[in-house]
Amino acid sequence: MNFRRTTGSSAERGLLRHRLGRVAFAITGVSLSALLIAACSSTPSTSPSSTSASSTTAPSKPTGPIKIGMITSLSGPYTPLGTNDKLGAEQEVSQINAAGGIGGRKIDLIVLDDTTNPTQAVTDFQTLVSDGVVAIVGPVFSSSAVATEPYASKAKIPTIDTAAADNLVSPVNYYVYMTPPTTKIVAQQLLAYMKYKHLTKMAVARDTTAFPTAGWDNMQAMAPSYGVHFVYDGQFSLTATDFTTILTQVKASGAQALMVWGSGPAEVVLTKQFRAMGLTIPLLFSHAEASYLYTKTVGSAGDGVIIASSIGGIAPYLPSSYPGRSVITSFVSTFQADNHYFPPEFAFDAGGAVAMIAQAIREDGATSAGIAKALSTMTITTGDGTYHFSPADHSGLQAGEVAITRDVNGTLQPTAFTKAALGG
Repeated sequence: MNFRRTTGSSAERGLLRHRLGRVAFAITGVSLSALLIAACSSTPSTSPSSTSASSTTAPSKPTGPIKIGMITSLSGPYTPLGTNDKLGAEQEVSQINAAGGIGGRKIDLIVLDDTTNPTQAVTDFQTLVSDGVVAIVGPVFSSSAVATEPYASKAKIPTIDTAAADNLVSPVNYYVYMTPPTTKIVAQQLLAYMKYKHLTKMAVARDTTAFPTAGWDNMQAMAPSYGVHFVYDGQFSLTATDFTTILTQVKASGAQALMVWGSGPAEVVLTKQFRAMGLTIPLLFSHAEASYLYTKTVGSAGDGVIIASSIGGIAPYLPSSYPGRSVITSFVSTFQADNHYFPPEFAFDAGGAVAMIAQAIREDGATSAGIAKALSTMTITTGDGTYHFSPADHSGLQAGEVAITRDVNGTLQPTAFTKAALGG
């Protein structure tokens, strides 16, 4: 504030100095500058120009592109996942921009590669913040998402992870959401399927990264409620290529079926070796394999494999009465037209994240604070299903949004268990 401009005539300034002198003796420890500021704010101004222009002139409307960041794996073991994350996000951005953007502003999607490495993901996050993004999509690698979570809070940047580790949203972080079904609700549906098929004696094989660890922890905790008992627990690395020891022990365990928690190319190798060793028990996978990336690569060895999936994975089989069916099938048809294959889980996840951010901007503006506020109470249907976010729930999906499918000649088809749940 310009003190000389707002205190009026010399007589008024003299009176002010007199009053301030009296106050200074009565109140100790208060600086003269503070008293001058207080006096300035309380003394009426005799100058018409003292009224700030900002109080009568509306702020200028923001122009230019809205920057949204994305961190995904375009190299390293998660390349297939990250590549489809990127395709799904770009599809949604393209459609929004083709329709004129949001309030006339186009979206500028800035995509960075974390190389399937949590350290690089943190560097990417900091780079995007420096670039001025208002929100971030990803990472897809759960260990990267766990590493970046604290930085979302520090920078106050709303982040919608496309990874499925439950600890990203439990406990709730105000700035962090996720689009894939949580491992908890996937484990719940798989256990319900095991009970439905009378599979009470199970073996598990799992890699030790964040996502399968969360899945196994949830499944193990809930298994007794479904009458399921695990008789063998085999662990492998993300890049494992030999499962002979694990499968030999599974065979010897007397397990009725094998549940696999993993999220990389190792699961294709495991499936082929499973068949080569003559195992005929049911083979079950989490939603990480709900993708042509798995079914196409594994070929005929995947026939009959049971795979959990988001509801979008069975879009062609959804009844016409299914809520949000048109949104889901629209995403699928566009993706297939552009890429010539059915969208995998990862494309649904990232496309949905962009749709959420766009809706948040329409509701509360293109600022990080506005996006975070809108997300906290958002209801929205995407390719993954219908989300109901709340301050206490940043995952948004319920177990009913998870389908249990069967690989039939490379396509995912709903099992009788899921057909019954859908009313089919």
